[in-house]
Amino acid sequence: MLRKPDLSYEKIKDGLKDLYDVYVNEVTFLPIGHDPKAAVYRLESGHEDTYFLKLIQGSFNETGINITHQLGMKGIESVIPPIPGKSHELVMHLEGYYWILSPFVEGKTGFETSLSEKQSIQFGHILKSIHSVSIPIELQEQLRQEDFSGPWCEKVRELDREIDADRPRDEVTQKLTDFWKRKRKDILTLVERTEELGRQLQGTDQSKFVMCHGDIHPGNVMIDQHGNMFIVDWDDPVMAPVERDLMFPGVGLGLCFKDEQSEHIDLFYKGYGEIELDPVLLAYYRNERVVADIASYGIQLLNEKENLKDRENGLRLLMGQFEAGYEVDVAGKTFEVLDRV
Repeated sequence: MLRKPDLSYEKIKDGLKDLYDVYVNEVTFLPIGHDPKAAVYRLESGHEDTYFLKLIQGSFNETGINITHQLGMKGIESVIPPIPGKSHELVMHLEGYYWILSPFVEGKTGFETSLSEKQSIQFGHILKSIHSVSIPIELQEQLRQEDFSGPWCEKVRELDREIDADRPRDEVTQKLTDFWKRKRKDILTLVERTEELGRQLQGTDQSKFVMCHGDIHPGNVMIDQHGNMFIVDWDDPVMAPVERDLMFPGVGLGLCFKDEQSEHIDLFYKGYGEIELDPVLLAYYRNERVVADIASYGIQLLNEKENLKDRENGLRLLMGQFEAGYEVDVAGKTFEVLDRV
């Protein structure tokens, strides 16, 4: 969320005392992130402790929070586990928001900084350790199970029909409408590819699925001032083939690490270990990812009650995916490779 929500800092301070027995002197809203329902803050206490607070409105799935807690318990230091509240719950609820508190990590995302050779290897090692961790059955059952159904495809088709509706539109919606009509063929091609690949993957052996982060682009990789790397934003972990996460390194769908070079990819797999990737799975995930983004941004942009600044940012991000060398281009090239395999 880019605009500060209507919740006073005093209420946040009082909530921290009531929910966590945490006393802070300073609350700073951070205008970052693409989720219009989530707001984040930096908190400072009088004891030089610094915290990160995430407030979420609307429906919320706690599975990702339970996962980071579990990974922290298993000694994986590359996650930032939540701080339990006074009631020992990992997610609290107050003032119409879900509250998630964790230590604050000062650093930069992969969008903002390049990786050293050592960090490229470290990134591969971290992702391998996540894919290799043993998750209790009761927690596995909470995770979404990949079924290759392309769940966002029908939503994009609905949005495509809505684009043609004859009704008054504000400036952002009109820009989306004009852009969508110019790119309609590309958008529907992405949907058709995703559905075609999904049908091919029906019946995939689920016994080989691992726990995946699900959205491990560079914006969700944090590097602190000491060079330590953390995987953040566990909003949608999923039991899936490793390709669910491995579609990102080296391709990034236009979300590449700053100044990433081809040698960084070799170093990543040096850390991850040797693996033979399935080209059909890669093509499915790279196309399905773009379809999901188009649906998510489309829903946000057509809702004229949403915050204008967030919608303008969403429009910029959506349009950027169609630039040469970015998400749509990469998804298409990955699909075309299948004809040569």
